[in-house]
Amino acid sequence: MTHAKRTGRQERNHHDRHRRHERKAILDKAETEARTILDKAETEARTILGKARAKAGTLTAEAKKKADEQIEQATRRKQGIDQEADRRIGESREQAQKLLSDANTEADRILKTAEEKAAGIDTKAKARIADADRREHEAAHTVDQARRLLADAAARLARPMPELPATNPRE
Repeated sequence: MTHAKRTGRQERNHHDRHRRHERKAILDKAETEARTILDKAETEARTILGKARAKAGTLTAEAKKKADEQIEQATRRKQGIDQEADRRIGESREQAQKLLSDANTEADRILKTAEEKAAGIDTKAKARIADADRREHEAAHTVDQARRLLADAAARLARPMPELPATNPRE
C-alpha cells in the first residue's frame, strides 16, 4: 500500500498530533518522575520522622531515667538529712534530759541542805526559845520574890516601930 500524499493541512494535523503525543509523553514522564521524587521524599520524610520519633523516645526515656535518678538521689539526701536531724534532736533531747536531771539533783541537794540547816536552825531556835522561856520563868520568879520582899518590907514599915532605948550617950 502506498501512502497517499498528505495535504498541508493533514500534514500539520499529523505533526500537531505527533507533538501533542510527544508533549504528553514528556509530561507523563515528568509526572512519573515527580511522583517518584515525591514518593521518595515522603519515604525519606517518614524515615526521618521515624528516626526523630525514636530519638525523641530515647531522649525522653534517658531524661526520665536521669530525672528518676535525681529524684532518687534527692530522696536519699532528704532521708539522710532527716536521719541527721532526728539524731541531733535525739542528742539534744538527751542533753536536755541530762541537764534537767542534773538540775533536779542539784535542786534536791540544795533543798535537803536547806532543810537540814532549817532543822538545825529550828533545833537551835527551839533551844533558844526554851532558854528564853526558862530565863523568863526565872525572871518572873525573881520578880515574884522581889514583890514578896517588897510587900514584907512595906508591911514592916507600916507597923509601928517599937521604941528603942536610946543609946545615945548625950542624953
